[in-house]
Amino acid sequence: MAIYPFLTFNGNCKEAMHFYQSCFGGELHFTYLGDTPGGKQFPLEIRQLVLHASLVSEHVRIFASDLGGEEGVASGNSISLWISISAPRQLKSVFQKLAKEGEVTAPLSPGVLKGQWATLTDRYAVQWIFSAASG
Repeated sequence: MAIYPFLTFNGNCKEAMHFYQSCFGGELHFTYLGDTPGGKQFPLEIRQLVLHASLVSEHVRIFASDLGGEEGVASGNSISLWISISAPRQLKSVFQKLAKEGEVTAPLSPGVLKGQWATLTDRYAVQWIFSAASG
């Protein structure tokens, strides 16, 4: 199991991640909304939003996106914790424990084992993103 910070920005993810790279070093990679299947259907300004960014070095792993919820980015929701678990049973157990008295925003489904994500906000307003670790 691994837990990583996942930052959400209002359209300036690319700029922010380049800044973090200048601070921490590491390899920076971006996937844009326009890179996704069907991404060409969006207007150009939407296609240029960062769907997923990763900054990885020996000691730092930061992930980010321009895509927040409908309410946009506000104080308190600009960071989530991304939990990556390789054992499906453990993934389900941790998800259920964190969801108790919280709010499931994207349910855990068999698709999470194929690269989809599940999300929830726990009882303390901490946002969690779940994915199945490969391997």
